[in-house]
Amino acid sequence: MRIISLIAPCYNEDSVIEQYYLRICSVADRHKEYEFEFIVVDDASVDQSLAILDRLAQKDPRLKVIHLAANVGHQTALFAGIENATGDINVTLDIDLQDPPELLSEFLAKIDLGFDVVHAQRKSRSGESPFKLISAKLFYQVIKHTSRVKIIKDCGDFRAFTKPVRQTIIRFREKHKFLRGLFVLVGFKQTIIQYERCARYGGETKYTLIKMTNLAVDAMLNFSQFPIRLMFIVSSLMWSLGFIYLVKAMFSRFVFGTAIEGWTSIIFFQVLFTGVLLFFIALLGAYIGRIYEQGQSRPLYWIRYTKNIDQDHDG
Repeated sequence: MRIISLIAPCYNEDSVIEQYYLRICSVADRHKEYEFEFIVVDDASVDQSLAILDRLAQKDPRLKVIHLAANVGHQTALFAGIENATGDINVTLDIDLQDPPELLSEFLAKIDLGFDVVHAQRKSRSGESPFKLISAKLFYQVIKHTSRVKIIKDCGDFRAFTKPVRQTIIRFREKHKFLRGLFVLVGFKQTIIQYERCARYGGETKYTLIKMTNLAVDAMLNFSQFPIRLMFIVSSLMWSLGFIYLVKAMFSRFVFGTAIEGWTSIIFFQVLFTGVLLFFIALLGAYIGRIYEQGQSRPLYWIRYTKNIDQDHDG
């Protein structure tokens, strides 16, 4: 029998874990031709998530729990689940049930047609604030015009993929991950299905504005050279404006014999250009910092303990 791995990260989700477990069990009961494993990666939760997961895992050996020793973030926790999965078919989804596990039938139908990666694209985003909707739309527009990888619009981390894809993905060891970009980057035969995204079953979103901003920065710096090109364009423009102003000042002094005017504008441009230069220095620092972190070769995650899973190694 082929194995299906359902992989979900978890951080402080004690209000939804049991309902998530009931839903995926119901989905598994509809597909008895497959063997299932339910992988949940507990990203060092500080609520009752650990106790609930351990209690459910004690009753059901299909539920395989990885408790991380430190919080490493959604993307790396999800990567830990992918790395420790054994499925012939793998499905990544959020434990908050915004991604309906019942969509598995549509995933399987596409994989049976020969596709290796099936992305779930949101037709709507129930329960999300206007700010998040607008910022998400803006993000996809920016990344569309600046990235060398064609990120799929309105596709999060809800997707199905085959074992060869999983084995390829886990070879990417960068610390700052943007998985929805990696799954496009690796190629293979890919397709899209559309779905209505549900509101959270319970609890509050863990993706704060800061986390969303960090994810957008990871996407931009990992999959686009636009920031570097922007530095060249703006610096060239600044040099050109400075040269034009120098020529104007020389003509005013030596040709027309008039006093050089515009000291206020000089101070304004000096402050403006200094601010732009400091911004670019910070941008270079971001790239250098990532190189430094990657060069340390520290594990991406480290495991406190596991339940119902033999693999017990740091990532």
